[in-house]
Amino acid sequence: MTFRDNGPLDTSGVSAGGGGGGIGRGVMIGGGGLGTVVLVVLGLFFGVDLTGGGSEQPVAPGGQGGNAGISQADQEMDKKIKSCTIQLANTDTTCRIVATTNSLNKVWPQLLRGYQPPRGGTKIMPVGATSINTRCGVAGADTGPFYCPADQVAVFQIDFMDRVIERMGGTNAPFSQEYIVAHEWGHHVQNLLGDITKSQQGSGAQGGSVRVELQADCYAGVWASKADKGQDAMLEPLTQQQISDAITTAQAIGDDTIQKNAGRNVNPESFSHGTSAQRVKWFSTGYKTGDIRRCDTFSGSI
Repeated sequence: MTFRDNGPLDTSGVSAGGGGGGIGRGVMIGGGGLGTVVLVVLGLFFGVDLTGGGSEQPVAPGGQGGNAGISQADQEMDKKIKSCTIQLANTDTTCRIVATTNSLNKVWPQLLRGYQPPRGGTKIMPVGATSINTRCGVAGADTGPFYCPADQVAVFQIDFMDRVIERMGGTNAPFSQEYIVAHEWGHHVQNLLGDITKSQQGSGAQGGSVRVELQADCYAGVWASKADKGQDAMLEPLTQQQISDAITTAQAIGDDTIQKNAGRNVNPESFSHGTSAQRVKWFSTGYKTGDIRRCDTFSGSI
């Protein structure tokens, strides 16, 4: 078990994500494509994807274009979301995402004065969904989890959480999935603080993209350090195995590991989210200190 007790979850900020619509303009933080060149393009996962362009279209926050319609898969996903309980979060990926967002929205107000949940909420793409439209662009089902600052929406694909991350060398263990959700929430915190735009400052191993991604890992660690503390904590006390699960996934999505697994030479100039060692270091820093002030990845060497 990861979550305590039983009872309903707040599902008001979570809905199904799928469908198309007009193309927006903006920056996706996290994401990338799996596509036909899976191992190469995976280097964008949890990095900065400067997709978008085209003409601006009015798009509902975090969601689909007005003419996209609601698919059967989306209807079923929305129904499932509304039925989520804390107990189900221990066995079901969809409910685990919902429960993690509940925990994040309980912990972060304790850490950041003026914290507000993402106004666009969380979108969960069911298996079979082909795309989701945000003001950062249209993301396919193979994009991977991402956060769109323009909509303040975090997007997660069930297939990615359950299957793809394991294929990459990570794990789909419960706390590993929770770490992924917490990482995207880290980007929301950066958006509230005005730091997320630093992702476009410089490039390569010491560039802004890497620094933003590593800070989001650190923020995920800070959340983890608080989420099982206190009478109202939603998480059971975390075990070393659960922390190891998160570290396994952090290692799997390091730039150097992805490039090696793709049979490529490691090229620091192409890094977008940091090495495996850096990702583990910054998640661990957040977890061990529980102090967001220790997550300053913008000063000095990382």
